[in-house]
Amino acid sequence: MEMHQLLNWRYATKKMDPAKVVPEENVNRILEAIRLAPTSSGLQPYEIIVITNPALRARIQKISRDQSTVQRGLGLRFVRRGD
Repeated sequence: MEMHQLLNWRYATKKMDPAKVVPEENVNRILEAIRLAPTSSGLQPYEIIVITNPALRARIQKISRDQSTVQRGLGLRFVRRGD
């Protein structure tokens, strides 16, 4: 498969099963892929935070317009640094 075909494939999961847990090995592979992804001038102006604490995720859901995916999702959050 050509690179542009791989890059054009997208899938946004809207319904996630909260009973299914993503193995830590898979989470680490995702984090490594994000770390290796190029950014403008190589600055990486963000941090990735994995949130597994249910109480904290509930608090984040409240300030995220009550989006249920905050509770059911993988728990990765992108935080842009304001330098």
